[in-house]
Amino acid sequence: MMAAVALICMTMTSVALLSCGGDDDDDNKGSELTPNTYEVTLSAVLPESAAGFFTLDLDYIGADGNTNKVTVKAGDQSDAMSEQMKKLYDTQKEFAIAQMGWDNKPEKRALFDQLIVKNVTLVVPAGKSFSYKATIKARTNYTQPSGEAFDVVRPFAYMGSKRISGNSQDSSVFTESMNLKAYGSVETESLADFLELLDGSVVAEDSRTMK
Repeated sequence: MMAAVALICMTMTSVALLSCGGDDDDDNKGSELTPNTYEVTLSAVLPESAAGFFTLDLDYIGADGNTNKVTVKAGDQSDAMSEQMKKLYDTQKEFAIAQMGWDNKPEKRALFDQLIVKNVTLVVPAGKSFSYKATIKARTNYTQPSGEAFDVVRPFAYMGSKRISGNSQDSSVFTESMNLKAYGSVETESLADFLELLDGSVVAEDSRTMK
């Protein structure tokens, strides 16, 4: 009899716990849901080590459907990285440095801190789309490097978003991306081949409908 009572109590407890969870869901369903609006940040990044050879084009279409273009080139004033972007960049920077074997080479590590950043901010409501593409273009009036070889951090782009209003399910958590890469000891005599290799390369491309 005692065992049967205990079993009934355990069963009732389980039902009560499930019921509590259901009450929370019902409360959420009962509250008024407001569609989300997101602030999307697009950043085109031209490292100084690459600026003598390349420019970086950022083509994008905002929620209004208009097509826009930003070109980052040597001599441009740099914008600041957002806190969200800086956190991801620091992580990927250390990974790239480790891949190159540059951990204990301060002069090579410094290449990752010399950047020209150009930011674009888009406001994208739920149900609206945006798209972008970042493309490397070789300069015709490039700077001939001195020495037998040189190092280059490839131009790259960052995309991230955050919800700025609304209380629907937040889809911004899956939007952050960056593609960081470096080339070491590129032979100066092979510069023309190196320019041809990267010219027209798409380093980032995405199209999303926000929810």
